[in-house]
Amino acid sequence: MVPSALVLGASRGIGRQIALTLAGAGYRVGVAAKTVHDTPKLPGTIYTVSDEITSRGGHALPIPCNVRNPEEIDNAVSTCIQEFGGLDFAVYNAGAILWEKVIDTPLKRFDLMMDVNVRGAYVMIQAALPHMLERKSGRILLEAPPIYSRFFNGKAPYAVTKVGMTVLVQGLARELENTGVSITALWPATTIESHVTTVKGVPPTFFRKADIVADACLAIAQEPTERLNGQALIDEDYLRSLGVTDFSKYQCLPGTEPPRIMPRRFPSLRVEEEDQVTIPDSKL
Repeated sequence: MVPSALVLGASRGIGRQIALTLAGAGYRVGVAAKTVHDTPKLPGTIYTVSDEITSRGGHALPIPCNVRNPEEIDNAVSTCIQEFGGLDFAVYNAGAILWEKVIDTPLKRFDLMMDVNVRGAYVMIQAALPHMLERKSGRILLEAPPIYSRFFNGKAPYAVTKVGMTVLVQGLARELENTGVSITALWPATTIESHVTTVKGVPPTFFRKADIVADACLAIAQEPTERLNGQALIDEDYLRSLGVTDFSKYQCLPGTEPPRIMPRRFPSLRVEEEDQVTIPDSKL
């Protein structure tokens, strides 16, 4: 059976490349995002990405979806299930970002990041889980980082929302044990080429192509076991664990490796009392 995927936040950047890579590997892809009209300031829509996929012989389904609207996320999931006959892989790549201190982050902007980053991911998971659990198979991926202290520096409001996604991954993983369904977080080791890096004129020596994240994403989708359930992976490190050693094809400036912005080792969050029950399962 031909596999299927939904990518939320797929109109440009990493999301676009994930959709293209999955389609190139034979997936039928639901291309979902808010952007439906192309503009000079914000190029790329669900339709341009879908056209790009179909022009390469792939199968794409453009789905308008504002992730701040739960009904639109529910529709994106149900549309894929209906049109494709099932959903094997759900990717949450939508994101809102503001790297500022608490005092410089207005509540309105914090609410936006909470809605788009944490709440939107939660809604997608709740929409996709019943179908995947019934089939006893499925993979869910959130674009979220490993949890470590340095990530909070100078951007605590944003970090709250992204780490919240990682907590969701690690907590839900416990609920998914032995179900055939798994959830994983993925984050890039370096800065990734995007519309923002282009607009801000960041030199290409500082970032990699989005293909590296997309390739890691595809490998996670195709993992036959549940060994990645609950893990927060780094794209480069995960690909190296699969035997990849040459990363030159991901360079934006040939011959130049961009600086790594993520630590090479992350702290374990496990404690000695990991399996000790502290709250009764039954309601009080």
